Amino acid sequence: MVICNRMSRHIDSEALSGPRVSRRTAAKLFGAAGITGLAGCTGGEDGDGGGGESSPDVDEETLSGGRLTAGWYLGEVGDLYPAHISVGQYFQISANIFNGLVTLNEDIEIVGDLATDWTVSDDGLRYEFELRDDVTFHNGEEFTAEDVAYTITHNIETDAPQAARLADLEPPAEGGVEVIDDYTVALNFESPNAAALAHLTRGPGRVGAIINQTALEEMGRDQYSLEPVGTGAFEVREHDVGSEIVLDAHEEYHETDADGNSLPYLDGVDIQMIPEPGTIVNALQAGDIDFANLVPLENVDEVEGNPDVETSGVVGNGWLGLAMNHDREPFDDVEVRRGLAKAVDVETLAQNAYFGYAEPATGVFGPLPEWVARPNEEKDQTQAYDPEEAASMLEGTEIAESDGEFQIMQTNENLRAARTIANQLSDVGVDVELDQVTDSTYWERYASGDYDMTVSGSVQKPDPEESVWNFYRLRDVDGVWNWNNYESQEAHDLLAEQRATPDLTDRAEILHELEDVLIRDVADGYLVHTEDVTGYRANVHGFVHIPSFLRNFHGVWIEE
Repeated sequence: MVICNRMSRHIDSEALSGPRVSRRTAAKLFGAAGITGLAGCTGGEDGDGGGGESSPDVDEETLSGGRLTAGWYLGEVGDLYPAHISVGQYFQISANIFNGLVTLNEDIEIVGDLATDWTVSDDGLRYEFELRDDVTFHNGEEFTAEDVAYTITHNIETDAPQAARLADLEPPAEGGVEVIDDYTVALNFESPNAAALAHLTRGPGRVGAIINQTALEEMGRDQYSLEPVGTGAFEVREHDVGSEIVLDAHEEYHETDADGNSLPYLDGVDIQMIPEPGTIVNALQAGDIDFANLVPLENVDEVEGNPDVETSGVVGNGWLGLAMNHDREPFDDVEVRRGLAKAVDVETLAQNAYFGYAEPATGVFGPLPEWVARPNEEKDQTQAYDPEEAASMLEGTEIAESDGEFQIMQTNENLRAARTIANQLSDVGVDVELDQVTDSTYWERYASGDYDMTVSGSVQKPDPEESVWNFYRLRDVDGVWNWNNYESQEAHDLLAEQRATPDLTDRAEILHELEDVLIRDVADGYLVHTEDVTGYRANVHGFVHIPSFLRNFHGVWIEE
């Protein structure tokens, strides 16, 4: 039972408990204007499990059957094991294979997935979940609370990258994960975690996506990452790395639509890797694919002019920045980083590189959620565009005198942005080269620190912490994506402080302080908040574009 009639910015335990969290609470947490909240509801007894699918006004025979051919705008998907995923386009697929305790609907409300209800203790340290009793894994095994315990314990004990999201959990062996009965499980924290439920979502959260112990132990980590076994609407039949992923409908999938029709409607999804922008756009327009997970922003206007194609775009809290390797000279010098950041005109970049489908960034946090957003003039101005000052700061430095020795490493996805930045740096006397690489090479080199600069960042997430924690915590602690090698004890501590702060006004103040530290230190040179645009043929129905970089197919159907 939930009653939420307070207008304060404090989110109490009753308001965070299930089975439904009010929209007022939701608006506080994630803001309005497209991101409305963390509102709990039952995990699918009424067909609402993460998609809010109402039944289409067509007969069941029309809904059912057919295979969706989808193009994925990258060269390969190297990992589908949720707690190890570091690439947003990977979890777009894995969210169709796995379920979490909770998930996200189209309003960015957190709703039940495998959990039907949950309660949060008054001190915010205990989350108790009631689970569905009708769920089976793709290998036929029954899902129980023991699978929740195994998933979280295994992810933490093997130091899975996403386990950092639950760093405040008591050690699992000491009561951090408590199996109460077959369909009740509790998580016990050492200190409050303001973003705990967001971290337990099946898509962006990843650490709480439920894995199958039998399959993992039989297959081994490497094979499980390619052909994992979950409880989701689709199971992996084939994965040819760099070519295609074949998903078949999970015949025992537990979810139904509002009229009781079994989900998913599709027989399967055939995913093709298409890393070239022109190729994926031409395939969509010609009908060679039914769905493109991303429409390259330079092609959006072209695609929107095609009457046979629909597009959908949302702007959230994702960000892109100019990442500089702080372990390499001259990027270890904050004055050099500041000079490079001030040389980039983000207004021009948003127009020329992203064709207006991006908001210029003045820091890591964008216009959403509203409770953490603030006007540009209130932010630290260290990175404000000033080419004259940039030229003065960089004059005589190693990078200004290098004559193209330093490089911006990039894949196809942000290549136009890298070119624009290189041109703007040239205007202040800095000549850099572009180093275009494949997707697999890019992520291998980025994670190992084998680069000078690159354009990278975070996709849209339901909670602002998710866009900064893994990036800016100390790398040898739990900064698992701190591939810039940014070292700041102050930022590290502010991240911990905001996580333990339930009051949104107080938490926003801490996040604002953190953002100013990141701007001053040039942890990244902040560039843009891009629009997330997907496209699909006009005969594809039921796709719900969730503003958290998700591509869920369980409610999709094809009109023949």
